[in-house]
Amino acid sequence: MARLNAGVRKRADGLFEKRFTVKGKRYSVYGKNNKEVLEKELEIRTLIEQNAYTTRRNLTLNAYYSEWIEEKAKHNKENSIRNYAIAYKSNIKDILGSRKLAEIERRECIALQNKLSQTRGTAATNFAMLVLRMIFNSAIADEIISKNPAKSIKPLKTEKAAATETNHRAFTEEEQALIMAELKNSFYYEVMALMLASGMRQGEVGALTWQDIDYINNVIHINKTLTRNVKGETTIGKPKSKAGVRDIPINDTIKAILKSQKDKTEMIYGNVIPIDNKVFFNSLGGYVDLKICNRAITETIKALNEKGHNIEHFTTHAFRDTFATRYIEQGGNPQTLKTILGHSSLSMTMDLYAHVLPNTKQEEMNNIKISI
Repeated sequence: MARLNAGVRKRADGLFEKRFTVKGKRYSVYGKNNKEVLEKELEIRTLIEQNAYTTRRNLTLNAYYSEWIEEKAKHNKENSIRNYAIAYKSNIKDILGSRKLAEIERRECIALQNKLSQTRGTAATNFAMLVLRMIFNSAIADEIISKNPAKSIKPLKTEKAAATETNHRAFTEEEQALIMAELKNSFYYEVMALMLASGMRQGEVGALTWQDIDYINNVIHINKTLTRNVKGETTIGKPKSKAGVRDIPINDTIKAILKSQKDKTEMIYGNVIPIDNKVFFNSLGGYVDLKICNRAITETIKALNEKGHNIEHFTTHAFRDTFATRYIEQGGNPQTLKTILGHSSLSMTMDLYAHVLPNTKQEEMNNIKISI
């Protein structure tokens, strides 16, 4: 082993340590080798000379996280804050939280990633590491640390399936008929029917109020969605993106769905319905959220399978996908579909639904007449 510099010792855990005193105060630095320890000592001595070495450098990661998440909450959606908090508390807090922020090393971050990869999915691990990098970047801005120890750690690789091969599944016409017929037995039939007839997201349907139904201009105004606050409670938030704020034309099918829901509402609450009332509500008068819809879907699939129909599992997204598929199959313009769905780009729409085009391509080609 190379000769150690004065004051440097190798610890039992394999790390190198040096203790030194400046102006009567003792400091300790740690590193993977003799050179790294000396570099850290020089960095601290320089900061002390510049009066830039503050007591904040003794903050633990947990202590700094509390400051960070509080500041984040001022500028981010509640659902995002909730996701950050879950990722930190579930994956980072107990492993690195008690360590001093200024002393956390890259090797510790790699060890964290390796540990999470064995107990969490790839997506959860990568998101936790993203949150950790965000915290370190904030600490750099606050001049508590000089570099991000997790910056150069590559995310775990995953075999990314094409969008059409993930949870984007459209019903066949036979499935669609069976599912919608069975759903008529559900209190939430109109919710599912509107998703299917309009391509709206579940959260957008759940957030609708009667003032969003514009019969004068014959459109539904989409300007909000259901989301979760930091406590995990269902609440109203903004759409996913600017493109999510849009107007969806009302056709006869949609009018019939809305009339059926209005009749149901009047039976329960009477003929006078305030315009700011929810269009759809659960049995207790609250929001019809994703959990409620998925429960209704599970019951529907079970009932159909018991009748001898082999229906594979699907989520609420299948109604939106089925709408888009039928739209293209029936000759709808993809550019128009993009705006109805609230996609930010045409490529996003085509990545999801281009598989439908081969079914209509031959029919369209047959309609082309070119004189030669």
